[in-house]
Order: sequence, then structure tokens, then C-alpha cells
Amino acid sequence: MNTVPAPMLSQDDMVVRMWLHGRQPNTAVAYAADVRRFAAFCGKPLAQVTLADLQDWDAASPDASRATRARRAASVKSLLSFATRMGYLTLNPGVALKVEKAQATTAARILTQAEVARLIGVAADSRRRALLLLLYVCGLRASEACDLRWRDMTGSDRKGGEARILGKGAKLRVVVVPADLWRELAALSPAARPDAPVIPARDGGPLDRAAVHRAVKSAARRAGVNGAASPHWLRHSHASHALDNGCKPHVLQASMGHASLATTTGYLHVKAGEGSASFIKAGK
Repeated sequence: MNTVPAPMLSQDDMVVRMWLHGRQPNTAVAYAADVRRFAAFCGKPLAQVTLADLQDWDAASPDASRATRARRAASVKSLLSFATRMGYLTLNPGVALKVEKAQATTAARILTQAEVARLIGVAADSRRRALLLLLYVCGLRASEACDLRWRDMTGSDRKGGEARILGKGAKLRVVVVPADLWRELAALSPAARPDAPVIPARDGGPLDRAAVHRAVKSAARRAGVNGAASPHWLRHSHASHALDNGCKPHVLQASMGHASLATTTGYLHVKAGEGSASFIKAGK
């Protein structure tokens, strides 16, 4: 039986594969797409890329958001840096490319506690309600909710428990699962096997990220909240609301899996009437 040989990878392709190795699947997909777009625009191998090519590519998307342009440039700069470190490139043209940083927009993607309550309250069924609760109460990413299996859970209906989450950068963290949420999750699969998904799809198999996004957007529309809401908005809201309700930053950092405490404290917001003078005891 004759077989058709697989096409040989170019040297650039092999470098890209090595650069993407070990990254989270969602990150790898996004980075690979950015690099493909740049390669199509440039039309030359990495060894021939110049600073002018990078600048032209950046200028070729004037209608893209600042955040999108910054991410695309950062992806290509990362690849060029990797290729230089491993000796594939002699010079790194990306070093001289200045990337305008996107303005922080996290605050705009945080729902109020009342909005989250409405969003969860209009869930179409118990499965979607449990999914929305899991994303918000535990602060999970969409991919983490999809990957969660019962073997990762330790606890009971009466006391709740913990979930072991393999997050970004293959870092393992443990998050608390309150008893009321545990009961809602357990009710979806009363006799679940260890390898069964905690939030199953309609056919009993694992959810995919697209289904999670659809569930959040559908609930957002029904609840009359911001139509741009996504699963990550619930994660942002979890962080902001936990701090507002007295959670210590280092506890939230561990629960969210943030590498830096600065990322965690970025969710702190000064409210009207608050100020450090209120905590000074001089003259009292």
C-alpha cells in the first residue's frame, strides 16, 4: 500500500514549533496565528526579516485595537528573541521595534455583584448555572473549567472541598469549592467516574471553550448586562469582589494563580471617601 509522505517542515517551521513547545494550548494557538499572519505579510524567511518589515506590518493594521496590535507585535518579538537565543538568527530585528502598550482595561471588564447575580440567575438550566457559578465562585479560566475532572476534586456535599487546577504555565493550584457549589456540581453527575468532566457537555463528554463562551454570552444577553461579557469577565469579577469583601491579596494571588502580587493588587479599587488618612492614629 502506497502512502503519501508528509510534507517536510521548513527550518522556520521547526523553530516555531520549538518556540511554542510547552505553552498552554490557547496561548499556542493565538501565538501561532499571529506568526502566520506576519509570515504571510512579510513573504520572506525569518533570517531575512528586518526592522522595516516589522514596522510596516504594525502600520498595516491601523483599524486594529491598540491591545491587538500590541499582542501581535509581542508574539513576533518573542519568536525572534527565541530564534536569536538558540543561534538560529544572528541579529534580532525585534529588539528595536517599539510596541505601544495597551491601556489597562481590566476595570471595564468587571461586572458588579448585582450583575453577576442576575447573570447566574437567568441560566437556562442547571448545567449552565453550575458552569457560571464555577467560573465566578472559583475564578477559573474557561479552559480550566473545561479540563476539570472529578479526579481533581476532593471533598463532600456536606463540607465542600477543593479542586486542583492545572493553570497557565502548567502551574498547579488549589481552589476552594464551597459546599453549596459542590452540591450543584455533584447533582449534574451523581455517579461520575474519576475521569468524567465536572461540567459535562450535553452528550456527557467534556465541554469545549466555545461552548463556555456561548453560555456566558447567552446569559449576559438574558440578564441585560454588557453583551461583550466573556468567561474571563467572571474571573476578573471574582478577583475584584473577593478583595472588596476582605480577601487578603496573597490569598487571592494563590487562588488565581497569579505569578506576581502586582497583578492581584491591580484589582483593588479606591472608593469615594476612602483614603490612607483614615488609618492614621496621630492626635487621637
